[in-house]
Amino acid sequence: MNDFLGVLGGMGPLATADFLKKLVENTPALVDQNHIPVLVYGDCSVPDRTAGILGKGPSPLPKLLQGIDFLNRARVKAICIPCNSAHCWYSEMSEASAVPLFNIVLASAEQVRKRDPRIRRVGVLSTVGTFQMGIYTRALIDLEFTVLAPTEDEFRTLVSPAIALIKASQLNEAEELFRVATAKLVARGAEIIILGCTEIPIGMRGQCQENPSLFVDSTDALALSVIEFFKSQQTSA
Repeated sequence: MNDFLGVLGGMGPLATADFLKKLVENTPALVDQNHIPVLVYGDCSVPDRTAGILGKGPSPLPKLLQGIDFLNRARVKAICIPCNSAHCWYSEMSEASAVPLFNIVLASAEQVRKRDPRIRRVGVLSTVGTFQMGIYTRALIDLEFTVLAPTEDEFRTLVSPAIALIKASQLNEAEELFRVATAKLVARGAEIIILGCTEIPIGMRGQCQENPSLFVDSTDALALSVIEFFKSQQTSA
């Protein structure tokens, strides 16, 4: 399976399916054979990443490393993880991976830079765990952006409940909460907003269609990064 992309998924199932859809949609293919071969390891039993970060549940790392080991043994060419919160353990997973491991945070930050070089103030919608670990904040500050995030109260009353609604497939209800969260970030000066949880774009489809220039979808960013890598591998072969 040396030409396969390994996908460490299941966190959550909708987010994995959404990534696969966007990978196909973004690939410049004319026939089936032009698409990237994919092997999905979809383990939905991985403990909740946010709970693990906040010390309210077991660490997901053992399960994440189990998935990396499975994909290593399958001899995939590269691995991606369509879950932002899982990237809080990126260093440990990267060290365990025998092949390149894509970084969804860096891919998303790069898309901001490509979108408009004049942008300086970037909002981030994510799980509270991803926010507390600071993985987006550090990456964006390194690129000289000012970072804006929801307040503690906004995470509690808007963002976290909206993500829970997506997991329960109540997408319309989630979108209404995200509209309020988005408006608050824009009011504080956000010029563009990264959807830094792969489930958030699923619950914000209406907003993303209405105003695509305002948002960077981290799932899209990951898919584009994967496509660029596999294209470069074909060119160098």
